[in-house]
Amino acid sequence: MFKSAKASSRDRYRVNKVLKRKQLDVNQLSLGMYIAELDCPWSESPFLFQGFILESQDDLEMVRECCNFVIVEVSEEEWLEIQPNKKTKQVKRTRYAEKQNIASELSDANRTYQAAKSHIKLLFSSVQLGQALSTEETHGVVSECVNKVMQNPNALLWLTRLKNTDDYTAEHSINVSLLAIALGRHMEMERWELENLGICALLHDIGKLNVADEILNKPSPLTAAEFSEMAKHTIYAKKLLMERSDIYPGAVDVAYNHHERLDGKGYPRGIDASKISLFTRIVTIVDAYDAMTSDRCYKKGLSSLDALRIINKHKGTQFDADAAQKFIAMIGLYPPGYLMEMKNGEVGIILSHDKGYQLRPKVIMVLDKNKDPQPENIINLSQNPEDSEGNKYQAKGVFRSGAFGIDVGDYINRGLKIKGMDYSMLSE
Repeated sequence: MFKSAKASSRDRYRVNKVLKRKQLDVNQLSLGMYIAELDCPWSESPFLFQGFILESQDDLEMVRECCNFVIVEVSEEEWLEIQPNKKTKQVKRTRYAEKQNIASELSDANRTYQAAKSHIKLLFSSVQLGQALSTEETHGVVSECVNKVMQNPNALLWLTRLKNTDDYTAEHSINVSLLAIALGRHMEMERWELENLGICALLHDIGKLNVADEILNKPSPLTAAEFSEMAKHTIYAKKLLMERSDIYPGAVDVAYNHHERLDGKGYPRGIDASKISLFTRIVTIVDAYDAMTSDRCYKKGLSSLDALRIINKHKGTQFDADAAQKFIAMIGLYPPGYLMEMKNGEVGIILSHDKGYQLRPKVIMVLDKNKDPQPENIINLSQNPEDSEGNKYQAKGVFRSGAFGIDVGDYINRGLKIKGMDYSMLSE
């Protein structure tokens, strides 16, 4: 839970650390402290979650208004100076625990997501208005997405679950870019490769802007003629992107070929695996996954698990087998941003999982066994936590946002302050 002492002190000291709770008068509080308990019921306080960090002066003043004292968590350190042939010298220190806050992780990721969304919508609008494609800011937007994926892939995977049918084309493009970057990172690509891959993915569907809305949004199956027109979006994209000399050339290849198949049964040309690039293979997988898990006017989206089953079924024919296998492993059975129902009836939102514990993620518990709201707190299934009756939590099922009346987007829009020392969304 705690980091070891700095290298310069390791040879001289052995440090034993224990997390304890300490009562403080509200006038003794300072920013960065973690409030574990109040002197009043949480339900009567203005705070959303049980356990939070004092992040701002407003937080500090709010606590002082509703409490006389609080319980904070502190790290008590016992430093034992190691001196050969001498009596060990003992020094004690008390430090107030500053906790990593999932709220700030999600908020930071959301700013990047929204900036990317605004950029792609402006880019698409210029194309629809017949203006020249302007891509000067695209590199900067994608570079920031790469930064966030490298820092915290779980937070951005949360955001790909937030679907808005009115903004489907823009959100789909961003989601495909983020998922492609995340998969590229999982495949241990270099940073420059991730940036190029992100650009390819962001622009892969730009040709759809030249397809009539009545075809794109038709609430029933397309006729043969309509499908033929829809398939031309790859050709339109190639033409649009070839007009730009400042875009990574691979973006043309991906936009033109992301509906091709390894077995030669794709479109627009029916080329086989020997002519399909790695970037195209990656974008083909994540494009299909995001499309399958999205609600459209003509169909309800599939669950993540069902979409992964389809990808697994068609690996080697439609999808690259190695990239598909790595994507399935990356997303896992319990992807961040989905809802998990426990066998005891309680419901939570999946946050992330530690490396090596994909089947036992961290979950924010939000509903009790009767499906009524409960004070939100985080459990880490890898630590075999128990419920209030002493039974170990076990997963029963995974559901999309909207099930049980829970909108995952609300947890980002409200701003989270969540209990937990080692509950950063970082997966590594």
